[in-house]
Amino acid sequence: MSNYKILFKRNLLMMLILVFFILVVIFFINFLYDKRAPVSSLGGSFLLTDQDGKTFDSTKVNLKKLIYFGYTYCPDICPFDLLKISKIFENNSKLKEEIKPIFITVDPERDTIKKLKNFMENFDESFIALTGTNEEIKNILKKFRVYVKLNKSSSVDKDYLVDHSSLIFLLDKNDRYIKFFRPKDLKEDIILN
Repeated sequence: MSNYKILFKRNLLMMLILVFFILVVIFFINFLYDKRAPVSSLGGSFLLTDQDGKTFDSTKVNLKKLIYFGYTYCPDICPFDLLKISKIFENNSKLKEEIKPIFITVDPERDTIKKLKNFMENFDESFIALTGTNEEIKNILKKFRVYVKLNKSSSVDKDYLVDHSSLIFLLDKNDRYIKFFRPKDLKEDIILN
């Protein structure tokens, strides 16, 4: 056999292996993509209790919603992130006419209505804080795919930290997911666009 034929067969074999590998990668990516829930399934309507003890029905608010999940006992990240959101809303009537900022607790056991009310005095008055039963909060965390882990040493431990996702979600007027932000990326023009 000539060197030309050997070289041709070797190149053909390499090409077939490469095409096979590319097809496997494409199949694998499509397989993984199909297993994930579509982003549009994030969020949705919810019914919780606000910092005044009143029922809050998200469907009754004809505004976009900017939602942050956190807890009042958070020693650092949550207050900082809420303050950043609050500063964007302060003295900005256009933003307040279009978007409702909402804080939802991930720690309903400790974040009582009274605790939420006191905590929210530190932020812009347009903010609303929400809590609910453990089951209600668990359901909304699932809707938004928010990770939460209570770091309790025992069932009676009241001094614990909570690991949780630190994202800000934007919903449209019908509670449909638009996008999410990391708190460090949050700016007024990003929210409005």
